[in-house]
Amino acid sequence: MYVIRRVAKAQPGKVWQVADLLGKICAEYENNGRPKGQVYVSQGMPGEPNVAYAEWTQPTIEPNWPSKVPPAVRTLNAEMQAMLNSYEIEFYEMVTSEKLSERGIS
Repeated sequence: MYVIRRVAKAQPGKVWQVADLLGKICAEYENNGRPKGQVYVSQGMPGEPNVAYAEWTQPTIEPNWPSKVPPAVRTLNAEMQAMLNSYEIEFYEMVTSEKLSERGIS
């Protein structure tokens, strides 16, 4: 199982608008069968300000082929890009007791 996280560094004053668009993008992918995502922001908290995150889990990491991108995502993404300083993706492998055993740990 993997955790996938989108990190959207927004221009000052735009983080909540970016978070809204990230939520809509997640919903479009969820309608296509991707697991439910969560959207959260760092605004007003310790850490880097003006950052919105979208995070979800999935059993495998597969290419996101252009033919599988919902049409609405292209429009929403273009709108969001105009409010961003950067847009990154992070991948994490979940640690399970089975995976630890496979590696001779625990």
